[in-house]
Amino acid sequence: MRRERYGDPLPQVVVERLDYELGVINDMGFPAYFLVVWDLIRHARESKIRVGPGRGSAAGVVSRIACVIVDLDPIRYDLLFERFLNPGRKQMPDIDMDFDERYRSEMIKYATERYGWDHVAQIVTFSTIKARAAVRDAARVLGLPYALGDRVAKAMPPLVMGRTPRSGLS
Repeated sequence: MRRERYGDPLPQVVVERLDYELGVINDMGFPAYFLVVWDLIRHARESKIRVGPGRGSAAGVVSRIACVIVDLDPIRYDLLFERFLNPGRKQMPDIDMDFDERYRSEMIKYATERYGWDHVAQIVTFSTIKARAAVRDAARVLGLPYALGDRVAKAMPPLVMGRTPRSGLS
């Protein structure tokens, strides 16, 4: 446990929360998952690859502090462990690991070499964006000033009932 965060000895509330969390993690069969996440973050930090401070529901997990996976203190901010992992809901927990995108391939290579190519996969999320956001994103990708993309986006006609109007259709 990171005693510099909570002191020595650990406060009773931290000890009770750790006992509860580790019991749920163990009972639901996820200790290995936590260890793999810990290993990936450890490798990134040792390789001087930037790692995010922790976000999403996993930020509410005290035992992630013990593994030095997250820097956010769920006790201080009264974050709920059950948003991350709930014994009443048999669902794989989701831990967001935000690595510096310039080193994504290095992290994938490490994971593949360590755990085998047949145990590593990339997950991609696709979503749609509205026309104005697309114009702003295109300006950014093209290296144009933000103000230009914003000005073009604001010049576009407003949405009609939440949808982009279709020209020529009645």
